[in-house]
Amino acid sequence: MTTAVVPKRLTIERQGSDFVKYEDKVVEGDTVIVYVGYNVMHAIQVQRGKSLTMKYGTLRHDYVIGKSYGTRVSATAGFVYILRPTSALWTKTLPRRTQILYTPDVSLILTLLDVRPGYVICESGTGSGSLSHAIAMAVYPDGHLYTHDIEESRVKSVEKEFKDHGLENNTTAVHANACEDGFFVENACDGVFLDLPEPWSAVGHAKRAISRQRGGRLVSFSPCIEQVQRVCEELEKHGFVQIQTVELVPRSLKIVESETLTLEQFNKTNAPGGIPASKSTDDEEVVKAKRPKLEAEDDESMDEPGATPPTSYTSSYATVIPFPAQQPTHTGYLTSATLLP
Repeated sequence: MTTAVVPKRLTIERQGSDFVKYEDKVVEGDTVIVYVGYNVMHAIQVQRGKSLTMKYGTLRHDYVIGKSYGTRVSATAGFVYILRPTSALWTKTLPRRTQILYTPDVSLILTLLDVRPGYVICESGTGSGSLSHAIAMAVYPDGHLYTHDIEESRVKSVEKEFKDHGLENNTTAVHANACEDGFFVENACDGVFLDLPEPWSAVGHAKRAISRQRGGRLVSFSPCIEQVQRVCEELEKHGFVQIQTVELVPRSLKIVESETLTLEQFNKTNAPGGIPASKSTDDEEVVKAKRPKLEAEDDESMDEPGATPPTSYTSSYATVIPFPAQQPTHTGYLTSATLLP
């Protein structure tokens, strides 16, 4: 174990773009995001002589070199766009070595960890490196990420990706079992993230890794509530405070066009047989009917403390409904805690 942060490595700077350095045009060796369509993207490392086969035929890497980022490029059966890589786009396109964390959870984890430039963060386990890239970019340029994984092949893969993406000076990939061996640093980091089958076994090691002078944050991701219970018990034993668990469940909504009139309004604005009634009163009633009105406007129960707001809001012409009807719900529970200095 060591209490010192690994110094930046002396590397020869490669020409071109990466995750933290932008150039206008694509250079051979760049990692490029090929945008095919909504939620259909591919990440390629541009090399002469290679090709990408996808929905719109074949895209030769040679055609990409020298093109400006954001432009449209011809493939053999259509057009695609070439984009600069970001951690969010990398999450959508990275090679899946394990189940990954997606952008909604990643953004919340960064918030709960209170990550900022210059911070030192420990992560276990690395997996496919989705969160690792986001943390590395969040602590850039002076911070450092120590990411640990029990599988050596995953460590080597993410280490190569860090180098290709210009993040090698701010990251250290460690082959270790955090539950048994602990973390690479002690009394040095500002935050610890755990994504482990038995995260409670690593809480003691995490406490030793966090700086005693500055204190820090701990966040644990677990899919099962039984894991959460054991983690919370262990956090309390080791003196962590502000322990809380949240679940992030995104919900997409859509406005649906629909006219809604009460029977009273319908009778006043329509004569028998479909012939309109006199306009002296009808126009006034129609205007009132068309005015958007929330379902809860006249509901006195909403004034009571703790009253639950309605799940949908209806106007004369529109209703907000969940869309699509089937949506993913549970990804996992995020337990966060603070270790005071």
